[in-house]
Amino acid sequence: MGADMRRRTLLLGGLVAGAAGWLPASGDSRVARNVADDIGGAIVPANRVSLALYGGVPGASPAVLRNAFSEAFAALKEKGGGTLLVPAGLYDFGRYANSTSIISCKDLSNIVISAYGATFKATTTDKAMPHMFYFFNFNNITIAGARFIDPGFNPWVNWKGMYCVGIQASKASRGFRMVNCYAESVVGLFGSHNNASTRQYLADIDIQGEVRNSYKGVGASFIREQVKVNLICHNVRRAFIAYALKNADILVKISSTANWPGSNGLIALVSGGAAMGNVEDVRVKVDASGAGIYGGYVHFYHQGPEADGYMRNIDATVNVTNVSSTPNLFIFDHETNGVQPKTARVWDRISLHGSVTGNFAGRIIFNPSVSTSLGSVHVDANLAAIANVSKLPGYFRVKLP
Repeated sequence: MGADMRRRTLLLGGLVAGAAGWLPASGDSRVARNVADDIGGAIVPANRVSLALYGGVPGASPAVLRNAFSEAFAALKEKGGGTLLVPAGLYDFGRYANSTSIISCKDLSNIVISAYGATFKATTTDKAMPHMFYFFNFNNITIAGARFIDPGFNPWVNWKGMYCVGIQASKASRGFRMVNCYAESVVGLFGSHNNASTRQYLADIDIQGEVRNSYKGVGASFIREQVKVNLICHNVRRAFIAYALKNADILVKISSTANWPGSNGLIALVSGGAAMGNVEDVRVKVDASGAGIYGGYVHFYHQGPEADGYMRNIDATVNVTNVSSTPNLFIFDHETNGVQPKTARVWDRISLHGSVTGNFAGRIIFNPSVSTSLGSVHVDANLAAIANVSKLPGYFRVKLP
């Protein structure tokens, strides 16, 4: 058989298998043109199924789309996992006035949702936060190439709009990725919904994508360990927030305009106290330009009445270029019934780096809550030259070259 005939045979075989729902694990890549190579290094079984087999096509009704996902996940679950191919196009899931899970995903393992070219839309009509995808108890899940939009989102109304993806666990769940995803006009791209009592269950979260004109990028609270975030953001009120964060790498590139609402911190590292969870072993880098709509770019944020609690082994870099207004690069405070002038909470072994290019009228470091406990915050010499470290508490020290 000649090479051309072999290629035609492979393609024909792929089309026949596609009509039956299951696609070949190998062969001509033209069989499923909406499959992109980049799935973030996820390793799953070779099984492939198309959402279209179950009626999940652009233009289908919300009920049909929800059922299509349910049946497709059930089919992959029976096979031990694999790749769900979502054909390109707009998937409109309708209007929502309550905080529901639009696509509920429970006890799934070893699945890639390849959605390059697909846009998931839901319109929020009241002060509510529906989730497009909600994963409860999972292992090794990847969403690649998906786009999300909520025309009902309002940045001036707190918590009115869609969360693209939410996760929660009542047993050990690890390995959740979002690769090359895009969100616009949403409450958040990704959020974890465990609490302090269940923080031991979630681990190994990796979120990469772009978020524009939205409230939040990623919320990663109460994840036991291993969090990676790489976001490009424009006009996002808060790019990242996490309580009790451990072993994390956070990279954010942000641009903003003055007409968009901000927050007290673009990146918020939060400890509610030792019982709720300390913050440690975190690396943060922010590259910022445009309007300074934030109280600070990295917020070392103690909360709550508990006396004990620390943030330790954190390396934070903020580079600003032509930032207008007067934000702070770094904020250190403790809030409980208002910002406290003194605190027993600890900031220790923290390193601050960064650069200021062009216009900048803000402060490098703002520390309204002075710690009475031992700790150390080391400031790069180039930042110290403009931070006036001598006027800060003694635990702020200049790190010599």
